[in-house]
Amino acid sequence: MKNHVTKIYVAGHRGMVGSAIVRTLQAQGQPNILIRTHAELDLTDQTAVRAFFHAEKPDQVYLAAAKVGGIHANNSYPAEFIYDNLMMEANIIDAAFRHDVKKLLFLGSSCIYPRLAPQPMREDALLTSELEPTNEPYAIAKIAGIKLCESYNRQYGMDYRSVMPTNLYGPGDNYHPENSHVIPALIHRFHEAKLNNLPSVAIWGTGTPRREFLYVDDMAAACVPR
Repeated sequence: MKNHVTKIYVAGHRGMVGSAIVRTLQAQGQPNILIRTHAELDLTDQTAVRAFFHAEKPDQVYLAAAKVGGIHANNSYPAEFIYDNLMMEANIIDAAFRHDVKKLLFLGSSCIYPRLAPQPMREDALLTSELEPTNEPYAIAKIAGIKLCESYNRQYGMDYRSVMPTNLYGPGDNYHPENSHVIPALIHRFHEAKLNNLPSVAIWGTGTPRREFLYVDDMAAACVPR
């Protein structure tokens, strides 16, 4: 009888987080990484997701698939941000349970914490007060994903864990001039300013908020066991 080779499904492998997890798994010599593009598998389609899990039978799942963006994108497209993220995480987590996937890692976001949470933020600040209004729909979807994992763990004894990375940056980031996160947005503006010999660059906000940043490959290294 052949030894079983662990199958690991990385949902969202083309995104900044998912691609970093794939790089980390490949660097460790993982031979059986399952990936699908959006054209191959629409994660908001429950039937398609269940069929994928039935056919491939992964042993572990990294749920890095998400609709993401900066302040402008979140504020402009709240319906897509809450619907798409709710559907993707619900379909994947439930399909994982139905096909006896014992280990799943859900990638959340630090925006799940209250807008005025004491600093530095603690885990027990979750759900204690109001969220930041500009990304509330996205944050609520991510909180739902955390609670899905907790509920399957409590009711069925699964090992579904959630991690909340801080503001990430690195290869595969989005450099859209309006819909990107802060570091790629700044890089884009500085690059454009240099190309066009502009004397100054306009930056949104007052400059008073404090931000914490983490390189995406460092985040992936912390998420993938050695």
